[in-house]
Amino acid sequence: MGAADAHRSNSEVQGEERGDKRMITNGLCIHSVDLPAGRSGELLGLSRETAGWEWMSFFVRRLTGGQVWENRSDYEESALVLLGGRCEVDWGNGPKPIGERTTVFDGLPYTLYLPAGSRVRIAAQTECELAVCSVPSTAKLEPRLVTPKDVAVSLRGGGNASRQIVNIMPPEFQADRLMLVELSAP
Repeated sequence: MGAADAHRSNSEVQGEERGDKRMITNGLCIHSVDLPAGRSGELLGLSRETAGWEWMSFFVRRLTGGQVWENRSDYEESALVLLGGRCEVDWGNGPKPIGERTTVFDGLPYTLYLPAGSRVRIAAQTECELAVCSVPSTAKLEPRLVTPKDVAVSLRGGGNASRQIVNIMPPEFQADRLMLVELSAP
C-alpha cells in the first residue's frame, strides 16, 4: 500500500462528496482540484510516491462548516496547518477552538504538530482549508499546538522581490524530521 492509500485509509471525512475530479498536471506545474464553492474534498494530494519525493507527502483539504475530519498517523509525524477558517481540534486533550484568519493572507497560522501514533479530530465551524505535511517517523514525541503568537516572522528582500517568512516549526522545534515555514510573496 502506498503513502497516498495509507493516508486515505487512515482518514475519514463525514459528509464529503467524492467525484472523479483529479488534479491537473501541466509539466512541472500541478493545479489543485477545482471544487465548487461550498463543496468539501481533497484539493491537492501529493503522496511521496506520486510526487517522486523521498520523504514528504503533502495534502490540502477543504471542509465545509459542520463537517468532521478524523485522521491517525501510525508511522508518520504530521503538521496540520489551518490555512483559513475556524474549527475545533481534538488530539486527545479535548476540543480546542482555533482559527483567526479567513485566508493565508489574513494573518498568522495555527498549526498542530502530531507525532507518529497520534489521532486528531477536526470539526469545521466555518469552511476551512487545511494543509497536511507528513514524513515517516516512529519517534515518541508529544503533540503540540502552535498558535499565531508562537511563530516568528521575518521579511526578506525588497520591492517586487520581497517576501514574508513565518517560522512555524524552526529547527529547534521538538519534532523528529519536520521543519515548517509559511512563505508569502507579493
